[in-house]
Amino acid sequence: MEDEQVRRIVAQRLTAYRKRANMTQAELAEKINYSDKSVSKWERGDGLPDLLVLCRLAELYEIPVDEFLHEGTLKRPAGEQRRRHWLISLLSIGLVYLIAAVTFYILTVLNVPYAWMCFVCALPISAILAVVFSHVWSGTLLRCLSVSALVWSIAAVIYLFLILLARPMTGNYLLFALAGGMQVLVLLWYLLQHYRKKSTQKGE
Repeated sequence: MEDEQVRRIVAQRLTAYRKRANMTQAELAEKINYSDKSVSKWERGDGLPDLLVLCRLAELYEIPVDEFLHEGTLKRPAGEQRRRHWLISLLSIGLVYLIAAVTFYILTVLNVPYAWMCFVCALPISAILAVVFSHVWSGTLLRCLSVSALVWSIAAVIYLFLILLARPMTGNYLLFALAGGMQVLVLLWYLLQHYRKKSTQKGE
């Protein structure tokens, strides 16, 4: 990549990110302790900010430093991405409970017994969604918590179904012992993933 092309790309990205942050050149210059003339020079492509300045700008816009070297769509700030991911997750889980509420209402009108089990069955479905979203967007802790929630919600649903089927056997409680064993395996698995990730980062 030639110097002129690098300056052009960096200038475009600097301008685009500043405008998206709704800042003037003077306001940005004040935040990074530089003159607005320097900011203007960078955005015209007449010069390049040093690495320290790029790092401060990346921190300000909540983006990776190398984003200033890439053309294309602007990367969302990390905080905005997290909020968007949480909103999508909550809306999806809320939809599950909305469907459960509608189903509960219909079954109640039809005098179907145990209509309230709709909400109980919504628990593992919500946990499955949480598992999917956490493994796409989140770190090890939330992944572990979501899988743990799935394990215990499935155990609770099976236990309630057995009770409703008039089978209150002593062995039913073994479901929770099984869930406890699964929980230990889940914790060990994600601890292993955590330490493997740390060792990989150290190796880099």
